[in-house]
Amino acid sequence: MGRILSLGFGLFLAIGVHAIATFNSLQAAESDPVLIGAQKEGELVTWAVGEIQFQTMVADRFKKKYPFIRKVNAIRMPSEKLRNRLLTEARTAKRSDVDVIGVSGFELFYLAEQGFFAPYASPETKAIPEGFKHPQGLWAAYYVNTVVTAFNTNLVAPADVPKAWEDLLHSKWRGKIAFFDEEYEWFASYLKAVGREKGLHFMRQFAKQDLQYRGGHTQMVQLLAAGEFPLLSVAWGPRVSVTKDRGAPVDWVALDPVFSNPVGMGMYKSAKNPNAAKLYLDFMLSREVQQEVWVNEAWKGSARKDVIPKDPRWKGVKVIPFDLNLAQKYEEIAKEFREVFLAGKVPSH
Repeated sequence: MGRILSLGFGLFLAIGVHAIATFNSLQAAESDPVLIGAQKEGELVTWAVGEIQFQTMVADRFKKKYPFIRKVNAIRMPSEKLRNRLLTEARTAKRSDVDVIGVSGFELFYLAEQGFFAPYASPETKAIPEGFKHPQGLWAAYYVNTVVTAFNTNLVAPADVPKAWEDLLHSKWRGKIAFFDEEYEWFASYLKAVGREKGLHFMRQFAKQDLQYRGGHTQMVQLLAAGEFPLLSVAWGPRVSVTKDRGAPVDWVALDPVFSNPVGMGMYKSAKNPNAAKLYLDFMLSREVQQEVWVNEAWKGSARKDVIPKDPRWKGVKVIPFDLNLAQKYEEIAKEFREVFLAGKVPSH
């Protein structure tokens, strides 16, 4: 009898605690202007890079947490296409039908400079270090593409895997290395990290390796897996990891200095649903979504300090974000890159 009473009291207590928590949550919602505003808006439109299945996964979780958000229209859009669309619609004085925008690399700098982001410093950005968020709260990284050197495990013996960037200059790799013919962010960030003189010396020697110039990081990993070439000098780590996880004969190594390309998200300056946008940004940058969706499901890197990498090889690795301020010298960087690597050559696209 005592045991039954004890269980009954425990159940009563649990129900009571849940009821109090629910009541407190409702009270908070009633007093939070962002929640009140989001309830009235009820929908959200996002334009962002990143595989659509993972964007949809986040959107579904978001609607489950905030059931008053009836619709989330998540549209996958490459960075350059997104910026061009915003610029075109701005020139025609048309208000873009979007609330949240997400782009990568130098495009983040351009959109911030051109005034397309509205400032919103999400509380979640406290867990994100400098370099992976805008100093005035215009954007923060919702995932990170770490830079790796990838190789085909059927074509490269373990003893031959490069251990440093300088190893790519060995004569055995001549004609066997693939390289993206617009690798501007990596080029500029490498020169800044190691020093211009040393960096340019490496780049010029690297350019003499009879590189196989290809276009597009995703396509190059697919070609690597197919055995088109044994080594891919600059690859996105997440793409290599996903391909390896699917059974392809590929793997990666991180060469020091290790770089990463921030993929950032922020609120559009003329968002029709600004409160829903703020809730979405908080949710997207939360530890839960970063860990469970972008890291565990998508194999991406996270800028958050409290998220555990899916691949333990990343633990303790110092990663340097691309310096996006270098985008101010984009034309100069692109010109120098082409002079070093593409003089007398026809680009792949």
